[in-house]
Amino acid sequence: MPDYTLYCAPDTYAMGAHAVLEEAGADYAVHWVHLFSDNPDPDFLAASPHCRTPALKGPDGTVFETGAVALYVAEGHPKAGLVIPPGDPRRGTFLQWFHYLASTLQPDVIIQYHPEFYHSEPDRQAALKAASMQRLKGVYQTLERALEGGPFFFGSQPTVPDYILALQTVWDVIFPEGDITAYPNISRHRAAICARPAVQRIRAAHEAEYTRRRQAPASK
Repeated sequence: MPDYTLYCAPDTYAMGAHAVLEEAGADYAVHWVHLFSDNPDPDFLAASPHCRTPALKGPDGTVFETGAVALYVAEGHPKAGLVIPPGDPRRGTFLQWFHYLASTLQPDVIIQYHPEFYHSEPDRQAALKAASMQRLKGVYQTLERALEGGPFFFGSQPTVPDYILALQTVWDVIFPEGDITAYPNISRHRAAICARPAVQRIRAAHEAEYTRRRQAPASK
């Protein structure tokens, strides 16, 4: 029996945590779930009270939220080198970017996909997305400067924030005009993370599950 079970939906924010599990060499299984279901998987619901992915079941119980899952796994597998540890002078910067991605980048990314979470009227949804994209431009400028020495936040060694960032920037729709190339450092960062074998494996798994769902016959 694997040490961990990752509750995951394909091609979602959960890919960042999934990549950390794979990169860390953790013993895990993926339990694919459906989001926005009227009848959520009871085990998934027990692990994630808002039915959002990812959630993780492990030897210490359950953990939900991408950042929490990724950091929990990375700290449990220190040999993978995915964390700047306490005592390292870079620790504060590590925590800064870790929380920045969750509290500043991710909320506006969600708005680009799900403005209906906030407004039911189409015109207000469009206005919200436009305002969100304006905020995202400032976020990308900040990240572009942070990655100047790259390819990763801390030079040549990727850490948890790199996976959390790159597995969002794979979605071109979150950039102005749907084009990442206006941000060469972020583009280089994405390419470097996506070239890693562990990331290629998890992206292939997500694509396979996404394709399987698209091809599955509709239930009656």
